[in-house]
Amino acid sequence: MRPPAIKKKRIGALRRELVARRYAIPKLQRNFVWDAGRAAKLLDSIYRNIPIGSIFLWEMERKAANLIRQSSAVLPHYDPDHKQIWFVIDGQQRLSVIHQAFAGETKINDRGREIHFSRLCFVAAATAEQRDSQRIVYRRPIGKHLVPLVDILALDWRVRLKGKPAWMMKQIADCRHRILNYPVPIVTVAQASLEEIGEVFIRVNSQGMRITSADRAIAIMGEMDIRAMAEDVRQRLAAKSFRLEGVDPILMGFNLIHEKPNGRGVPPKLETMAARWSRELNSGKANVKQFEKTWDRYQRSFLSAVDYLRSHFWVYDESYLPSANMPATLASYFYHHPGQPHTKARKEIRKWFWATGVAQRYSGRGYHQNLVADAQLFADLARGKSRTFVLESQLDPIATIQNAEYSSKAARTRVYFCLLAASRPRYLENGEPINLSTDIASYANVAHRHHIFPKGQLHAHFPASVYNGLCNICFLVSQDNLAIGMKLPRVYLSACRDENRQRFARVVRSHLIPAGPSGGVWQKGTAAAFEKFRSERLQLICAAFEEQAGMRIFRR
Repeated sequence: MRPPAIKKKRIGALRRELVARRYAIPKLQRNFVWDAGRAAKLLDSIYRNIPIGSIFLWEMERKAANLIRQSSAVLPHYDPDHKQIWFVIDGQQRLSVIHQAFAGETKINDRGREIHFSRLCFVAAATAEQRDSQRIVYRRPIGKHLVPLVDILALDWRVRLKGKPAWMMKQIADCRHRILNYPVPIVTVAQASLEEIGEVFIRVNSQGMRITSADRAIAIMGEMDIRAMAEDVRQRLAAKSFRLEGVDPILMGFNLIHEKPNGRGVPPKLETMAARWSRELNSGKANVKQFEKTWDRYQRSFLSAVDYLRSHFWVYDESYLPSANMPATLASYFYHHPGQPHTKARKEIRKWFWATGVAQRYSGRGYHQNLVADAQLFADLARGKSRTFVLESQLDPIATIQNAEYSSKAARTRVYFCLLAASRPRYLENGEPINLSTDIASYANVAHRHHIFPKGQLHAHFPASVYNGLCNICFLVSQDNLAIGMKLPRVYLSACRDENRQRFARVVRSHLIPAGPSGGVWQKGTAAAFEKFRSERLQLICAAFEEQAGMRIFRR
């Protein structure tokens, strides 16, 4: 690989090249992943003349066009009429934000979040105190002091901003000048091999944005567009309102099925696997066809695994999924047994789901061994072998459930909300079942997470970690939540009980709320009542987990 050429380009010149569609995104690159806040901070750094890093380009002849990603992107697509291709190896996120500061379009990032680039605004009327704070922000351009960057950077900016006072136009002109004339370092490498560029991609990205095992594998795969293949699976899931945050679990599942573990029971790293795939695929078309055939069978098994989790364990969307790798291991069953699981397999899958979520078996040290062991368990079950899922050790209920907070994204928190969904919660007002797929959609919607004992009543007695614990949380749609407000459960539950006792029994049972005659929910004295309630509910939650799993999970 020749030494790179280094020069600087002003953003105004970069913008003209972006419009001319000179830049291409190679297959090894990931999607646009930044959020609106990060985009605003980048542009604020440019405004303040703070270094933002260099753009790393790989210059290739037009014959390398087969390496271009053809999926939709935040950047304009490459124009094939150019003689040279400038592949963006590092700096795609920054170039995308710079382009959209001019374009002002609405795009969806890789996590499914909508970004309205037209809301990137310059705070034109900053006080002396505000001048050191962020001047370019992401907000609706409401009020005369927030000026959209898309208007400031437009060729007809004076026409668009006509009527602004002279002092404000002076600040706007200064902002425009700073951005258009900001020098961006451009590092260009020519005549490098695909393998060399893959190594450069890994090294460069390892110093900045987190690079995943999948990113490393994709960089090594060469001309086989494994990212596009995995992205196709993601898009099929997204069409069903199930969006995975990345392609890592999809490739991990293929690794578990396709590769043999080493002597320690660990599969090879994705990049090791990818290097071998690349060598095999380059050896002949027959291997390519076999690879594609195996992949096609695998992707069907992965989709079947997700469908099974949704239909049997109330994983309505990805926010309920205890671990992104759970479809990866379960896919092993459907790969070897395309039909629905038989009775024995259903029983073991049921144990696996609940125990793995509560015990967080797919995180921390040793999770790789658990992935391999579970994939092998499912493969054996699919082939008709007699296998049993075993939890390595029983769990302490206080450390596992009582000390876990509802706002956590940990596996046991997510599986707890699956448990609440499995109990088929009902409306407090009329006792009818809550339609979780439409009324709540995602457990992450804070309006539907109800503190049974209001936190406003508890904050004087307990730390937040106690009243925000899982034992004090249930599902409740927002209108019921608002109606309860700051009332203690002995007040709002007694009203529901007195109206219809049979209906009340169904409602509290559906929310796993202990409401026996001497229960803590009826006691006076907020602190003592909550302590008793928390102990009672912990027992109820643990019993419900074990009932769902059909096995012992917690220590007595």
